[in-house]
Amino acid sequence: MKKLNGKDLFFMAMGSCIGAGIITNTGVAIGMAGSGVIIAYLLAFFVMFVTNLPTMFFATVHPAMSPQYVMTSWVSKKMAGFWLYCQIFAAFAQAYMGVAFGTYVNSIIPSISVRAAACFIITLFFMLNLLDLKSSARVQNVITAILLCVLVSFVLLGLPKCDLGRMFSKESILYGGTRGIFDACASVLFGVGGCTILVNFGPQIDNPKRNIPRMTIITFICAFLAFGLVSFVGSGVAPIAEIAGKPMTYQAQIIYPGKAYLIFVVGGALLAIITTINANYQRYWSSIIRGVDEGWLPTFMGKRNKHGTPWVLMVLFWLMALIPNLFNLNIGQLVSLASAVTLIPMLIPIWGFLKLPGGDPEGWEASKLSKYFASPMLRVVFCSISTLIIGVFVVLNILQFTPIAAIFVVVYFAVALIICFGFGDKIMAARAKRGDMPHSNS
Repeated sequence: MKKLNGKDLFFMAMGSCIGAGIITNTGVAIGMAGSGVIIAYLLAFFVMFVTNLPTMFFATVHPAMSPQYVMTSWVSKKMAGFWLYCQIFAAFAQAYMGVAFGTYVNSIIPSISVRAAACFIITLFFMLNLLDLKSSARVQNVITAILLCVLVSFVLLGLPKCDLGRMFSKESILYGGTRGIFDACASVLFGVGGCTILVNFGPQIDNPKRNIPRMTIITFICAFLAFGLVSFVGSGVAPIAEIAGKPMTYQAQIIYPGKAYLIFVVGGALLAIITTINANYQRYWSSIIRGVDEGWLPTFMGKRNKHGTPWVLMVLFWLMALIPNLFNLNIGQLVSLASAVTLIPMLIPIWGFLKLPGGDPEGWEASKLSKYFASPMLRVVFCSISTLIIGVFVVLNILQFTPIAAIFVVVYFAVALIICFGFGDKIMAARAKRGDMPHSNS
C-alpha cells in the first residue's frame, strides 16, 4: 500500500480544517466578537494545538491507528469503549455537510433540490473513500489547492475595501466584550479541529515519527493564517451590525465585482464543504477502527475490502449522513448534539500520555520526549494544563446547550456508560475468545 507523504498530509489536514465552518461559523463568531474574531481564532488554534500535544507526542512515539482510542484504552478499556461510542455519533455531522452543499448548489441552480444535491455529494465521496486512502488523498490535494487559491483572492480583493480605522477601534475589537471573544472561540473551536486529523494515520504515513509533528505544526500555522485573514477581512468590509451572523458569501458579494462572487461560492463554499466531507470519512473510520477490532462493535463492522478500507463501517457512516437528508430530519439539531457528544470526551485521551513510557518503553527511550518529560510529575502537570485549557471551553459549550441538547447528552452518556461499565467485561471476554485482531496496527 502506498503511504501518505508530506504533501498528502498537508492537503488532507488543511482540507479537513478549512470546511463549511469558515463560511458559516465565521459570521456567527463576528457577531460575538466583531473584528476581535481574529483573536478568537488565534485563541481557538492555540487551545486546539495545546490540547492536541499529548496525542501528537503519543502518535510520534507510538504511531498507531486510532491513537486517541489507544491512549484512552491504556487508561481504561471500558472508558475507551465509552469514547468510541461518543465518536461514532459525530458522523451525523456529514448530514449537515450535505445540506450545506445542497443549499449552495440550489442557490446557483434552483432546479436542483437541496436534498438531491446533499445525497449526491455524500454518496460520491462515500464511494471514493471505499478506495485506498492514497486515492482519496490525491483528490483532496487538488480540491484543497483550488480552495486555498480562492481564499487568497478573497483576502487580496477584500483588504483594500476594509475600514481599518473602524476595525482597530476598541468598539469593534471588543464588540462583544472579553466574553464575546471567548464565546466566539468556543463556537469555532470544533471547526478548527481538522488540523489534528494526521495523528490517526500513523501506520499509513511515510516516516510518521518525523512527518506527524512536522506537518501538524505546519498545518496549524497555515490554517490559522487562512482562517484569521479571511475572518479579519470579513469583519471589515461592512459595519459589524450588517454582517453579524451571516455566511461569508454575503461579504463575497461586497468584495467581488458583479457576479464574480460566484467564484467564492463555488471555489470557496462548495469546495470547503467537499474537502470536509472527504476528510470526515477518512477521520471517522480511522479514529475508531482499533476499538471496532477490539469488540466494541460487532465483528463484521470491521471487515475490510481489498484496499484495506473497513467498508461495513463506511456504510454505517454513509447511512448516518444519508437518512437524515432523505427524510428531511432536523439536521441542525443533530449536528449540535453530535458536537456536544464529541467535544466533552476530548478530555479523556489526554491522560493516556502518562502511560506511554510503560506502554511502549522502546519507543519512549528512543524519543527525545523521554528527556524532556523524564519526570512523572512533569508529565502530570503537562496533561493537567491541557485538560484545564480544553475544559474551560467545554464548559462554555455546555452553557450554550439547549434544554433538549442537555437532556440528550445526559441520556446518551448514561446509556454509553452503562454499556461499557456494565457489560464491558463480557464484551472484551467475547472478543478475546475470537482470537487476535487480524487488522489492527498498534
